[in-house]
Amino acid sequence: MTESKSFLVVGGGAVGSIFAWRLQEGGSNVALICRSNYQTVLDNGFKIKSHQFGTATFNPNKVYTSAAQASAQGQKYDYILICTKSLPNRYNPADVLDGLDVADSTIVLIQNGIGIEDPFYKKFPNAAIISSITYIDTKQVESGVIEHGISADLSYGLYDPENRISSKHTADQILNSLHHCLVQGKINSKINHNIQTERWYKLCWNASFNPISVVAGASNTVQLLSDPKMHALIATTMREIISVGEAYVGMPLSDKLPSDQIPESYISFTKMRPDPVYPSMMVDFINKRPMEHQVILKNPIDIAKSLNIKVPTLEFIYTFVSFLENKHLQ
Repeated sequence: MTESKSFLVVGGGAVGSIFAWRLQEGGSNVALICRSNYQTVLDNGFKIKSHQFGTATFNPNKVYTSAAQASAQGQKYDYILICTKSLPNRYNPADVLDGLDVADSTIVLIQNGIGIEDPFYKKFPNAAIISSITYIDTKQVESGVIEHGISADLSYGLYDPENRISSKHTADQILNSLHHCLVQGKINSKINHNIQTERWYKLCWNASFNPISVVAGASNTVQLLSDPKMHALIATTMREIISVGEAYVGMPLSDKLPSDQIPESYISFTKMRPDPVYPSMMVDFINKRPMEHQVILKNPIDIAKSLNIKVPTLEFIYTFVSFLENKHLQ
């Protein structure tokens, strides 16, 4: 029988709550760091309505307000899941773990964008880092109340550019143990040793629909794709991401689709969704919260410059999004 693992999930929002719930259901010990919904979750747990997994009340084994509080009694964790937004232009994302001993832990980054790993890799040189991508439809409709759809997938691989992990056996153990815990919780889990390629592939959607929904006056995907000019702008933005991503990783972003078919494939998939998608960047903009434009737009633009690749559409969109955010947050 496999030994139970301990998890600390940082970020008790829509994504973090679902992964924490499923890991606990699979037999893991799960602690959660919450912020705005801390008292609600502490008192009542999460009320979850999931099309995939059913309806439940989820009470984490422990609920904390900070990493320092989570380690106050010397508790250590096998895996630490980071389910917060990545906002390196505002603060060091790795600071969310201040006060926590992570030397014997594996940090699992469940975040969008490019370059999300760097702050954690620099700050915690003795911790293993897993870079992961989630495909999940979930939202927190009110404090502690979660609505989840039909997907909860996680694709991931090690981030270790300096080969800090001593052996392939150790690396495989880290990945396989996480895979087992996720599968036990009925999460669709996939180890991907080319995770950066998949990260760029997902960025095609995030770097187009997300910021364009903002600059188009807070428009959802149905509104955007009903206009031929917006449709064309989204496709152009995706093509720029593909050109940079493929040059950066040195291989095609998809092993199933030719590169020139990726934009229309993504657009067709989005059109077929039964309900409009309200991109997270648009939701943050409406609620006057910081947006993830650094890791979704600025970092890819900087990489494009280093590779001498022109990305005028991305630069145009980034200029507008960052201007609108500054105006909103003043």
